[in-house]
Amino acid sequence: MTAIGQGREGPGANGFESSGERDSETSDDPGRPRIVVIDDETQTRGTFALAYPQLDVVGAYPSVEDEMADSPRTDLIVLDLMLDTGVAASGVLQGPEAVHRLSQRSRVCLYTDERRLLVLARCFVAGAIGLVRKSDPLDENLRGFLQAATGRPVVPRSMVGLAELLARRDRLPDLTDRQIQVLNARARGESWQSVARRLHISPKTAYDHLEAVMGKMVWHLHDVGLDYDASPADIERVLGLAPGDLDDRHLE
Repeated sequence: MTAIGQGREGPGANGFESSGERDSETSDDPGRPRIVVIDDETQTRGTFALAYPQLDVVGAYPSVEDEMADSPRTDLIVLDLMLDTGVAASGVLQGPEAVHRLSQRSRVCLYTDERRLLVLARCFVAGAIGLVRKSDPLDENLRGFLQAATGRPVVPRSMVGLAELLARRDRLPDLTDRQIQVLNARARGESWQSVARRLHISPKTAYDHLEAVMGKMVWHLHDVGLDYDASPADIERVLGLAPGDLDDRHLE
C-alpha cells in the first residue's frame, strides 16, 4: 500500500479533506479498530472477521441502507463498490453517492477489484479515504485497512495511475444531469431527433450537451485508454454511468 498525503488533519498533497473531528470516534482498543463491512456477498460478510482478526468487526451489512439504519459507531466502513448489478434495481445506493452519504459520519475505504480510474477517482472525491483490492494478499489489505482507519489515505501500489489522476482531481469531469441524459441516450443509439423530442430541447441543444461532455473528458481520454473519437458508449462505460452500472443516476 502507498500512503497518500500526511493524514487528515488538513488537505494533503492530493487534496483529501480534513476529518480531524472524527479522531474521537475510535475503538476502545487503539490497536484493533472498529470496522463495519458493507458487501452484498454473504461469504464476504461471514468470513471478513476470520480473515482479519486484527480488526474489530462490529457489523456486516448487505446494503448501505441497512448499515445507515443501524449507524453503528465505527472507525472505518469497508465498502464493496458494486452492491447490485441489476438494471431493474433502481435506487440501490452504491458508488460515489453511497461514499458521499457514508463519509458524512465515518471514514470509508473501498473494497473492490474495480479498475476504472475515473470511477474510482470520483469515489475519492466523494469522500473515500482508501482503496483495498479484494484480490490482493491479506497482509497487504490489512495494512491498508489499518492505515485508513487511522486517517491515512491509501491506494494499492498497483493503482499508481489512480494516485496520478487524484493529483489532477480539479479536472475530473463533472457532468450535469442533462449531459448524462444525452450521453445515455446516444450510447443506446437514440437519434438526435428522438432525444430532443423526449427531453423537450432542440436537436442542436442536445448535440451541444454531448459536445460539452467530450470537452470535459478531453483531459482524461489518455488516462482511460480512449482515443479522441471515443463513442458515447465508451465515455459512459469509463464513467460508470450506464444503466445498472455504479453511478447509474436513473434519469428519465
